[in-house]
Amino acid sequence: MCGISGIFRQEGLGEPDHQAIINSLEKLDARGPDGDGVYRNGKVILGHKRLAILDPKLGIQPWEDRDSGVVLSYNGELFNYRELRDTLEACGHAFTTDCDTEVLMHAYLEWGMDAVNRLTGMFAFAILDQRANRLWLVRDRLGVKPLYLYRKNGFFAFASSVSGLLVHEEIEPVWDKVALGHYFLTIRNSLGNRTLIRGVESLLPGEHLCIDLKSGESRRTSYWQLPALAPSDKPAKQLAASLCDELRSMFEQAVHGQLISDVPLGGFLSGGLDSSILTGSILSGRAAPFHAYSIGYERTGYNEWDHVRQAARFHNIDCRIIKLDEEGYLDDWRSLVEFKGLPLSTPNEVPILRLAKAFRGEFTVAMTGEGADEIFGGYTVPTFCAYDYDRSTGLNGGISPEALRRGYGKTSLGSRREHFLMVNSWLNGVAQASLLPGLHEGNASLMEEIFGWYDALFDQLDHCSTFDAYLHVHARVNLEGLLNRLDSSTMAASVEGRVPYTDHRIAEWAFTLPDSLKMQLRPGMNPLQLNQMNIYDLHQHNAIESKRLLRTSFEDKVPPEILNRMKVSFPVPFQEWFNGWLRKEYQQALRDSAVAGALLDSQTRSREMCSDAPVNGMLAWPIMNLAILEEQWGIRL
Repeated sequence: MCGISGIFRQEGLGEPDHQAIINSLEKLDARGPDGDGVYRNGKVILGHKRLAILDPKLGIQPWEDRDSGVVLSYNGELFNYRELRDTLEACGHAFTTDCDTEVLMHAYLEWGMDAVNRLTGMFAFAILDQRANRLWLVRDRLGVKPLYLYRKNGFFAFASSVSGLLVHEEIEPVWDKVALGHYFLTIRNSLGNRTLIRGVESLLPGEHLCIDLKSGESRRTSYWQLPALAPSDKPAKQLAASLCDELRSMFEQAVHGQLISDVPLGGFLSGGLDSSILTGSILSGRAAPFHAYSIGYERTGYNEWDHVRQAARFHNIDCRIIKLDEEGYLDDWRSLVEFKGLPLSTPNEVPILRLAKAFRGEFTVAMTGEGADEIFGGYTVPTFCAYDYDRSTGLNGGISPEALRRGYGKTSLGSRREHFLMVNSWLNGVAQASLLPGLHEGNASLMEEIFGWYDALFDQLDHCSTFDAYLHVHARVNLEGLLNRLDSSTMAASVEGRVPYTDHRIAEWAFTLPDSLKMQLRPGMNPLQLNQMNIYDLHQHNAIESKRLLRTSFEDKVPPEILNRMKVSFPVPFQEWFNGWLRKEYQQALRDSAVAGALLDSQTRSREMCSDAPVNGMLAWPIMNLAILEEQWGIRL
């Protein structure tokens, strides 16, 4: 796993600045502490920082093929590189290393950009093809590895993090107000291609970008998307042993393919269903001992240690538990924001960083359970709220106006988009208009732009069931944010996090399955009682079966106490902290931060600074993140 960076200047605008690429690589240092390299010609510079996982002594990048002049700067792992190598050798290619970098180069030389359809893994890479006078940027299908870019007036730059771009003097550090509105709405730091910094874009999952080095023109292409099928187009499959065997075989193949490593490999164990299934699958195909790490806060309700110990005993593995308190949280928060060049999304990014730092004392590669909820249906309220929407339109037995009013404050749920964002918002549009007038004044179309992006997404899913549409949107928005959180928090500690649940073959297969194999009501519910219950009532009464196929397929891989547990998030007591030890830091940010002063309603700002009034943690968290980023990079409105 590595960090990549590059610059291109159109002909006539002078050569790229070599020092700028050095400055960019310095921001990527934690991503690649084992080596670095720079390649340059007249118009293009490619940089690389290496975290050596496969064939540590060789595979130095940027990798240049002397015969063709093609140059590669690559971040990621190809889990099928050995199979690709065998195929390429049969085509006449010769290899000098046992690393996937050389395989990726030869795959491109043999198949061109069609090679990306043969790759199984997580990756973001740049290929300079001087024969065709083109520069290609590519990101993996589900967005496990990030890639950011900036282009303006013949100048083009890219990097594995926004911090690796902000060093360029050509980039003005200005907030993108639409992306800011989306950040407050969803706590996600991108909206499609847009990031919170104006002009800095994210290459989307399953997308590549081609730049013509002569004309400077660029073209984005989506080479992969999750299948989106109408219910009638999905194969009629039942929760039967044959289907469970199919999933087990597919998942264990993906897991065993991801165990390749020439450096120490361990895992994260949370005490939940997904990491326990993953651990059992690892052990079924691994002769060497497997060790895991877990983390949590010592206060009651903020750890899962009893279940972690149950899982460790069940699998007969060692699991080191890291006990946290608030000490050092703010320093790690600041360093992680600086490393990313973006605000954090959720408060648990800091604990993941601290887990990765402890883990790095023994291991370099971490097997993790992220992605199972988005792929197999693990979030009951965010996605099964579709049941409320369908009932509000007269489907599935209906729902009483009282139940709707109690859950949503209204008896009409509007469009799918309106309802989805109603349930899946951090600070909704009404709250923003009240608390953040500086963001919305003079920007009447701001929320319309955000809603328009979601409307376009939902339009593409109009033929899907409501639940499937919500699951797709959650995979598109939440999964990318989740994977970005894992990538930045682990790579800041020079740890490679692997996510077998996001193997694209599993994701493709899972999204062709009937909704009922992912989530449904528990049998025996009284129809009259259901009519009076909204999604929040159903969740509270544990009336929804989530990840049905996943649970059934791996019931022998999980302790009984964990198999039927309700999903638990990774909680951090940030609300209490903002009303305790963090209050003074937050109030200082309110006094000093230009973005806080410009966005917040004066009455809200005064109330948040008052020592007697409780702090609104849902507002304080994003404001504090923006203030930290503003302080570090001088970003302005």
